[in-house]
Amino acid sequence: MNRLRRLILPLLIIALAVGVFVVLKATRPHSKAVEVKEKAWPVAARIVELGNWPTNILLYGAVDALNFSVLTAALSAEVKQVHVIEGSQVRQGDLLVELDDADARLDLRLAQADVAKAKAAIAAQESRHLADLQTLPSERKLYELVQAEVKRLQDLSRKQVSSQSALDTARQSAARQAISIARIEESIRTHESRMGELEAALVRAEAVRDKARLQLARTRVTAPFDGRVTRIYVAQGHRVNLGGRLLDMFENDSLMFRAMLPAVYVPQVRQALADGAALKVSGSVDGRELEGHLISLGAEVRQGSGGIEALFLIDQGQDWLQKGRVLQLRLTLPEQENVMPVPFEALYGSDKVYVIDDENRLRPVKVERVGEIWRDGDNQVLIRSAGLKNGQRLLVTQLPNAVESLLVEVVADD
Repeated sequence: MNRLRRLILPLLIIALAVGVFVVLKATRPHSKAVEVKEKAWPVAARIVELGNWPTNILLYGAVDALNFSVLTAALSAEVKQVHVIEGSQVRQGDLLVELDDADARLDLRLAQADVAKAKAAIAAQESRHLADLQTLPSERKLYELVQAEVKRLQDLSRKQVSSQSALDTARQSAARQAISIARIEESIRTHESRMGELEAALVRAEAVRDKARLQLARTRVTAPFDGRVTRIYVAQGHRVNLGGRLLDMFENDSLMFRAMLPAVYVPQVRQALADGAALKVSGSVDGRELEGHLISLGAEVRQGSGGIEALFLIDQGQDWLQKGRVLQLRLTLPEQENVMPVPFEALYGSDKVYVIDDENRLRPVKVERVGEIWRDGDNQVLIRSAGLKNGQRLLVTQLPNAVESLLVEVVADD
């Protein structure tokens, strides 16, 4: 009996454990299967509408002047008075700086005296020549009379009626008369050469006088054109030497905008110029409108610049714009065909955008950047691609994890 009890008790314990296991298994909680759903990223999109759009290039540069003049002293003198200040608007011929003219006036008086002296010498020579011409016939007639007297005395001397001393005196008179005639004839022959020499002396004296007069005029420094004074180097009482700087000024109508044109746009600009298009820049400075047009492209490329220099003559704003002012203006190029403006956020890298297919998944498209345009108060980029078609949805949100086939949800149309 005890033996049977020892056999049954372990079996009961095992059966009880199995029953408890079955009950626990039957009553355990059942977890629901979790379905993993792909996340859709919220984005903004724009409908592709290809068309013709002009290119706007944002250029950064500084205001310069084609006609910039450094006025210097033409003589050594003290500054008598300065009539302008920096920034003054002046008209052509306006007096800017006065130099002391005392020395210049004395030089002019001396030169004028030399001119008067040369003219007097010419007048005296002409008077002498006229007197010689009038005297020569009388002198020749007198010589003939003296010669006749000599011949008569010779005849009387042979007849021993006249003395030898009277004959010698007559011969001396004839010789002196011959010398006098020779001198008059020589004076007449050399009249032209003497007049040439005297006239040359007059020309020289007049040149010295004109130079002295010019030096006197240069003591009054005037504006060479309509413009503005940018800097003054002297003040009243300063001593300036020949060539010393007085002031700087530029011509109003020669103000220009000097900017660096990116190399990628150079072919378009050259083609537009070849087609005769007028390329203009415009912008707003201090609340005022500024306009200009392209006049030249640089002749050299500076190392490391990434473009060439372009010069734009200012058409509107030259009367108030300052030289050296740094500006940003927009250059408008002719329209491009089959292009579309998009925000810069739509670009991935430099040549890729994404379109959204019918399953709201991203598809990359290679594009060509053809320029920029100012639109709706924002700077946008113009793109062109054979892979873009009208009606497609273009991603205009910058996603850091954008890849092909990425699921997105369009929540806004840009």
